[in-house]
Amino acid sequence: MSISIGGESNSKMSRRNLPLNALRAFEAAARHCHLRRAADELGVTHGAVSRQVKQLEHILGVELFDRSHNRLALTSAGIRLNIGVGEALDRIAETSLSLDPETVAGPLVIASTPSISVGWLLRVIGEFSRRHPEVALRLQNIDPLQRDIGAEIDVAICYGQPEAGHRQVRELFREQYFPVCSPALLSSHHPVNTPADLLHYPLLHDRHNHWSRWLSRFDLGHSPAGPNMYLQDTFQVICAVREGFGIGLADRLEVEADLRSGSLLALFEQAVPAEQGHFIVTDSDNRMALRVRLFVEHLQQSLALM
Repeated sequence: MSISIGGESNSKMSRRNLPLNALRAFEAAARHCHLRRAADELGVTHGAVSRQVKQLEHILGVELFDRSHNRLALTSAGIRLNIGVGEALDRIAETSLSLDPETVAGPLVIASTPSISVGWLLRVIGEFSRRHPEVALRLQNIDPLQRDIGAEIDVAICYGQPEAGHRQVRELFREQYFPVCSPALLSSHHPVNTPADLLHYPLLHDRHNHWSRWLSRFDLGHSPAGPNMYLQDTFQVICAVREGFGIGLADRLEVEADLRSGSLLALFEQAVPAEQGHFIVTDSDNRMALRVRLFVEHLQQSLALM
């Protein structure tokens, strides 16, 4: 890794030779815009901070401070470096706190809709629990489109945007539904080559009526050849698909493991988006407990890999 200030990577600074003391002195001086205050914070002399900053400027080949008019102000390069160094130091400090089990320990209440809580979210929670056994996890259900999230819930994953109140609400993802089935269901008498071929098979529905929107994209009506099933939610549809009862619509998050193993097949890549997105509800960043922040980061990283 090398640090870039002026737009091109500076090969003089890499992980192997990062001047950590100089970067720390620069960050303190940049935050205070005053060398003496930075020196007092670091417990060193004014001259030591000045030498460290000048050493850093020499290594980078840019001026980090404008020293005219007997005042200290960041240059554009200094502003860019200060953002990166500040974020890095904050991350190191936060990570060091998370190494202490007593700092992370405590209850963590997570809520989600049933179709998610019995699916991929269980894997995410299980992995987090192995990393942080000191956290007492509790999972509870909330209804789809539920507006009010109880104050006892630390992290809520909601289908549909809830009321925020004083808490922060961010969209996490929006499901994309495409047809899947068990390989055992497919018949040589009715191969599936076009969307119209799906109508030779039973279709599995949930209350969101995704099939009518998916079929309408291909100007297809619903004229089933066999018995259709009408189920409560997407999870029940996926269970029925796994049993070979028919063809259902699923989001990739829900069936990724099935597709990798070959136990389910994706029949077409064309997808219809869910009518509502999934949102995550937490306290604001400055009020969020460390164990909550660690779980949210773990959740986001896990979703990025799925």
